[in-house]
Amino acid sequence: MATTTSSNPIVERCIEDCLECVHWCSACVDESLTHDPAKMAKSIRLCHECAPVCSACAILLSGNSRFGPELCLVCADICDACATECEKHKHMEIMRRCAESCRRCAKSCREVGKSGPIPKTA
Repeated sequence: MATTTSSNPIVERCIEDCLECVHWCSACVDESLTHDPAKMAKSIRLCHECAPVCSACAILLSGNSRFGPELCLVCADICDACATECEKHKHMEIMRRCAESCRRCAKSCREVGKSGPIPKTA
């Protein structure tokens, strides 16, 4: 039976939220590039910053890295900035979903970040 490296449900939810955020940020960039790149430049930039940081968080948390919670706090700030920008275009479905995903990710990343280092499991 396959198990994840962490049995902490808060960490597991954060990993899922980070991966979902990577998905929606990537979709948002694609949508922005095909819609109006000049008008969406700030969203594109923030999604390009947000996605790799979320991905790194998911990787570090999956491996129980002691640096995961620290990166989560930075990730939460980037996700909030991305959500704020994408919410400006919430009339577009993908932008709205990106913003929602970023807000969820920011919340769970802050929760993990504030909890400190992940205790090692036996």
